[in-house]
Amino acid sequence: MKKVLILGAGHVTKPIVDYLTEECGYRVSMAARTPSKAERILAGRPLTKALPWESQEEQKLDMLIAEHDIVINMIPKAHHEMVARLCIKNQKSMVTTSYEIPPIRALDEEAKKSGILILNELGEDPGMDHFATQMLLDEIREERGRVISINSYGSGLPSFEFNNNPMGYKFSWEPKGVFLAAQAPATWIDQGKQVPIAGRNLFENFKMVDIEGLGTFETYANKDVTRYVRFFDLPEDVTFYRGLLRFSGYCNNMRNFIRLGLLNDQETLDFADMTFSEFTANLVGVAPDENLEDNIAKFLNADHLSDIMLRLRWLGLFDAERIRIAQGTRLDAFVELLLKKMSYAPGETDMTIIHVEIVSELPDGHRNRRMVTMVKHGEPDGDSAMAKAVGLPPAIAVNHIFEGKIPEVGVQLPPSLPYLYKPFLQELEKYGFHFVKRQEDL
Repeated sequence: MKKVLILGAGHVTKPIVDYLTEECGYRVSMAARTPSKAERILAGRPLTKALPWESQEEQKLDMLIAEHDIVINMIPKAHHEMVARLCIKNQKSMVTTSYEIPPIRALDEEAKKSGILILNELGEDPGMDHFATQMLLDEIREERGRVISINSYGSGLPSFEFNNNPMGYKFSWEPKGVFLAAQAPATWIDQGKQVPIAGRNLFENFKMVDIEGLGTFETYANKDVTRYVRFFDLPEDVTFYRGLLRFSGYCNNMRNFIRLGLLNDQETLDFADMTFSEFTANLVGVAPDENLEDNIAKFLNADHLSDIMLRLRWLGLFDAERIRIAQGTRLDAFVELLLKKMSYAPGETDMTIIHVEIVSELPDGHRNRRMVTMVKHGEPDGDSAMAKAVGLPPAIAVNHIFEGKIPEVGVQLPPSLPYLYKPFLQELEKYGFHFVKRQEDL
């Protein structure tokens, strides 16, 4: 019986376990820093076990990988190179939802020599967005069309009826991950010219986008699209944008959070006996007195009744409530507040959106726009849409690898394996991930 090792016990891992145990009948071990979290996810199911493991325990991980047939890596990317090297050593393939990073790409030849597959970017975004893009590109090429532009969007948001807080956002996965990812640099392509955006400037470069049937969203650039051009075989003068969708107001919130230093995760500070008003005052070097709000408004060059000031007040940054954590970064303290105000209440649901638009020129000279949209809502008091959207693709990949349906080795990702989208979308359809296609002449 095949044995799968899952590293991490985060918000999106339960659907992985569900699929591998209930649909496939594989043995599943979940290694986590907090075994009790893994035990709750595994829920005493036969053929499963929780294992205590911390990321610095490299020798222990070496032994665990040797005892299993494949690894699903769901821990932070800072540890991915170590995991990948141990997989190469033990000749065991690895699947992850995370973006491919340069240290992993550099292991391509070693992975090939070891005869293993390291498959990255197999979640919602990245992941399902790649499938949708490949589906439309195949249609265009069947008609001998030439790609002019690609706009690809992904998101995880509260369902419309539960978008009921002034921040327009709730957490369906680990909050620190949300904010750290939101500070990564990005590059998009404008008619063949690369447009790089520094991480600190992402929210200085957002725009609005209309999606038929869903409404108007803000979008900001997501990672580096240049790495996909050769895999998708795009022309040199293509326009290619990948963005994340947010409800209106989100990007200006983020701009101001960054200006205040609330997303700083570098410096560890002492918060013992500190209140949030004192914490906020320290951000801009003023006294936590009755003038605090005026001082913050002045620092942000904002009106006292501006949206950002009202939202900072709503979050509790001016309150005398004490910070619970004794030590941490500014982001750690901020996350403590956010989780109180921006978590899903019982019965509330989230939604994931994937929307891709490709403009192409056909042999007769006319242009058209092809669109594909997927909207999936979570289950009330059950799995979130995000958990299934991120968790199911790597689980499906493991089953495909075990069944010999992915013969490639080395470092790969969905755009480098263009045949993946058909069987994966067919399987995802069973779980409510339905892609609706439309097209219009231009």
